Amino acid sequence: MCRNRPRFEDLEPPAQRALTRDAQLSAVARCLGALDLALGATLARLFEVGLDKLAYARESDYARERLQISPSEMFSCVKLARELRHRPILRQAVTAGAVSKRKALAVAPLAVGDYEGAWTEAAMRLSVRELESAAKAAGSAVPEDRFEAEVVVLPMTPEQQDRLDAALALAKQDLGPEAKPWQCMEVISLEFLSSFPEFDVEGPGEPGACAPDEPEPPRAPPRPMSRHAERVIARQLEAIGEALSVIAGIEKDHPGDDPLALDARARRLVAARRRYDETLGILARKFRRELCHETLGYSFDAYCEERLGMRAGAVRQRIWLEQRMEYFPQLRTALSSGRIGYSKALAVARRANWFDVDERLARAERTTCQQLEREAQAEERREHRKRGTRELWTPSDAAQAVRDAIAAAQRKALAEGGVAIDQGEALAVVADHFAEVKDAHMAPARRWMSEFRKQALMRKGGLCAVPGCSRAAVHVHHIVFRSSGGPDEPWNGVALCAVHHLHGIHLGYLEVTGRAGERLHWRFATGEAAPTEEWETLGDDDVWRRGFAGSSAGADAAGGPGAARAAVTDVESVGTAGEPGVAAPRDPAVTDVESPAHAERAARPPPDVLAETARAAYLHKDPRTDDRRWILVCEEAHAA
Repeated sequence: MCRNRPRFEDLEPPAQRALTRDAQLSAVARCLGALDLALGATLARLFEVGLDKLAYARESDYARERLQISPSEMFSCVKLARELRHRPILRQAVTAGAVSKRKALAVAPLAVGDYEGAWTEAAMRLSVRELESAAKAAGSAVPEDRFEAEVVVLPMTPEQQDRLDAALALAKQDLGPEAKPWQCMEVISLEFLSSFPEFDVEGPGEPGACAPDEPEPPRAPPRPMSRHAERVIARQLEAIGEALSVIAGIEKDHPGDDPLALDARARRLVAARRRYDETLGILARKFRRELCHETLGYSFDAYCEERLGMRAGAVRQRIWLEQRMEYFPQLRTALSSGRIGYSKALAVARRANWFDVDERLARAERTTCQQLEREAQAEERREHRKRGTRELWTPSDAAQAVRDAIAAAQRKALAEGGVAIDQGEALAVVADHFAEVKDAHMAPARRWMSEFRKQALMRKGGLCAVPGCSRAAVHVHHIVFRSSGGPDEPWNGVALCAVHHLHGIHLGYLEVTGRAGERLHWRFATGEAAPTEEWETLGDDDVWRRGFAGSSAGADAAGGPGAARAAVTDVESVGTAGEPGVAAPRDPAVTDVESPAHAERAARPPPDVLAETARAAYLHKDPRTDDRRWILVCEEAHAA
């Protein structure tokens, strides 16, 4: 080490403050790396054992709904754990916080056998870019996993947007219900470009065409490591005990191969990680506001990548969320207490204001991430429609295809009719062409499908009806089994994916009761002593959480949305003996016991007036409203 380096006491106050902030921020980042490794090892083992007992069909659905973390973050942790499974030295360095997650992934292809120690030591000294360059030179570079996305905003009238929506619906029929909007948009654009290749030319095009993309500026060469690099490495090595203490207690209790124990361990790790994420946002905001990275000789992006081992965009996202939580203290309380996860906190923070933040938090706590995202997207579309714009979120390559199709449509209109059209009309022309091609080449139905099956499969847009599932529905399950006399009626058919139907319901890990289209009650992991989760589906896709098994009524007792639903728990199942569509009484051993109020209501005679009023209110409700209006009508009938 350099002998003439000034002491900390002799430095200027800005330098002292920068070093102090750096020590705090890097310590939190080291703990996050250790937690990511432990979480990835737990999830990797859980996925190998299988998610059948937890009644989840996809790893991404489990991460988003059960753990409430983004699927990309989950896959990153699992990838780290699998890469370091047979690299004990590098694994110990990541656990100790001496090597960041990004550095470990960069040197993992090279840190094999006798070379593991040398590359681990190099990962402690070199920057991320230097390690990636060395791995690329050796022919063992890790494929880049960045997902570059763009947001294209175009002026479009409501009539033009209706034409585009019609084409998107047709494209989704071809690609399947799991297709993303940007995938449908890419198919529509490529169809137009393939039909009119003569107008797909490079260059500025005719007047009114989209301007070509400007060439990306050359990337700046990597900055050399700062003069404090040796001191930083020494401080990393001294933090071994600190990072090990984060997961020491968790490592002692190895869950083995029990899915429920692995799930509980993963949830504990996510809870610990959530606390460190909040601390990271607070410290990163202070660090950036005080320009500490410039004092240390870094740009902010370089500091995040080299010192913290994190994407600069991920750190900026945490800073932004910290700013929003400062305006909405109730959002911080909900996140810190575990009522909502990080993904739901981001969704609420994007759309909330002072007047509806409490309502949005209550909604986020009681519904799935999937439905929360769908509602947020619908709200954004309505706002853009009022402003006369259309927002298209697509990857970079798909965005380029959309721009090329718009430019080709503008050139075609100018060449054939001598009319210059704007970008919105050009995109509508592209959509009209796809609709015409689709109608002209519509393939006949491959086989006959009953109305019962068709209605059940399309009730939720072709997706599986299980709350939080993103798979396409391919099976129709009879709520009352056909072997027990269940009819082919709309109320008795629910669309499921193959995993939830065969592995979930028919193996006893998932239970559904109620009436499709009105109210369904879902119980997850029913093969154990108590279900891990309980959900309700009101109508076709209005999903609400009933709470975890063994927990108190909580929000229901507080008069939240669950209280209104508890008041009308048995409305749909009440009816006269022999009435069509009324399920036979179930075995008392499997009867849903939801609350003491439920047992009290069950002891009373069936309120026929309440049942008829509720059923009539539901069947004749305004389609522009949701099922909450139906619940209010039921409450009024019950009070009467």
